[in-house]
Amino acid sequence: MKMKNLMTLFFLMSLSLAIAQTDSVLVSNVQFKDSKFNNPHAGSGFILKHNNKLYGITAKHVLFIAKTDSMKTISFDKQLKSWEFKSKKNDKVSVLAGKLINEDPNEAIEMPPKGDWLIFEIESNIPKDVAVYEVREEPLTIGEKIRFLGYPYKNYKAASVQGSLIGFTPENNLKLNVPKGNYGGCSGGPVLDANGKVVGIVSMGYFNQKEQKMIFEPASLDYFKQIITSKNYEK
Repeated sequence: MKMKNLMTLFFLMSLSLAIAQTDSVLVSNVQFKDSKFNNPHAGSGFILKHNNKLYGITAKHVLFIAKTDSMKTISFDKQLKSWEFKSKKNDKVSVLAGKLINEDPNEAIEMPPKGDWLIFEIESNIPKDVAVYEVREEPLTIGEKIRFLGYPYKNYKAASVQGSLIGFTPENNLKLNVPKGNYGGCSGGPVLDANGKVVGIVSMGYFNQKEQKMIFEPASLDYFKQIITSKNYEK
């Protein structure tokens, strides 16, 4: 009996350790040919699998801080050296991004962006301890439990923030009630349902001093699906 209990305890400890070591969210490490514009934490990011293809995902508005002085549109104009989705737990763990699928030299870098997703192809293999998410296909219902993940700036522990769906914006983005907090740096992290499926991406959020409440409006999946369809990535 003692041996059985010890084996059970060992299994639970091993499982807890494995979960702790999994990179559920990454950060964008952006390197330019002119190194003075490098940014090792340009928002959070994650790996998404959809229709058997892998994508590196972050928020489009991180280009406000991950760009050169001459970049004015959603285009790197050959100035980018590399974009990595990198672990903050282990410097040796990273995923190299390839082509920016929704690059558009005619779209200005502005707020609010037209669909707050940057969608990259993936150039490297996915390390075994990096989480790979899938899209939720069923519509959300009001009151569902939702959580988001991300790395606040200067944090080496990922934030996992619980909330619930309270509605939708006129643009069909999500409206969540979440606790007051400083979530700068979490932009681009995944927004997940109770089963760990992606329902959106960390986008706009701020504390409304007048109403004394957190306004949190993640971008929905609409833009992602639109881009993947229009660029013929569906098959």
